Amino acid sequence: MKIRKYKLEDRKEVESIHFETGFLGKSMEKFLTRHEEWDEEIKYYLENEPESIFVAVYNDKVVGYLIGFLDDSKHKITSDFIKRTIINLIKASFMPAKDRKFWTGRIKFLFRAVLGISEERKLKVPKNAGHLHINLLPEARGKGIGSKLLKMFFNYAKKNGTKTIHADGFETRLNQNKNFWLKNNFREYSKVKTSYWQEQYPNEVIYSVCYVKKL
Repeated sequence: MKIRKYKLEDRKEVESIHFETGFLGKSMEKFLTRHEEWDEEIKYYLENEPESIFVAVYNDKVVGYLIGFLDDSKHKITSDFIKRTIINLIKASFMPAKDRKFWTGRIKFLFRAVLGISEERKLKVPKNAGHLHINLLPEARGKGIGSKLLKMFFNYAKKNGTKTIHADGFETRLNQNKNFWLKNNFREYSKVKTSYWQEQYPNEVIYSVCYVKKL
């Protein structure tokens, strides 16, 4: 297993992993036939700060990635999400029925969050902090690869003056990853109930959690 810096030629494999792990660690193929719109979720990482991306490679295949920003206050993550969701809803009339249903559900989530019907706006994140997001294919989990990706990113972030890192994730009985963050010396910073996956799991209690680590 090799952990290294991201290369431009890794993009398709990273986007594929993003799709195959997008639904609480599982594939998005149950809800989407098209990759393009889902790939937009990580486009701003791939194009705005590719130097802050690391990948795990096994047998010449990318099996996991860590994408991040050294200072996410410089990036308009929330406004970008809103913009993408609205654009995808407009495009939905030209999509297959399955995709149209998914993106219609996303606009419903957006309205719930903006209107305060669900609690997403109450989630607190540290200011002027670095940010990361990590995903591994199922066959790469439970082998310490995620921790190795984190270690390399932490060393890189510290050398560039970043003092705090936060990671956001979902907490549910269906995808229990809290121990991973605690094991790597993150602490729970903020936690709220989320309706992000309400269309897919209407009866499941799911939390959106912000984890923070001081470097």
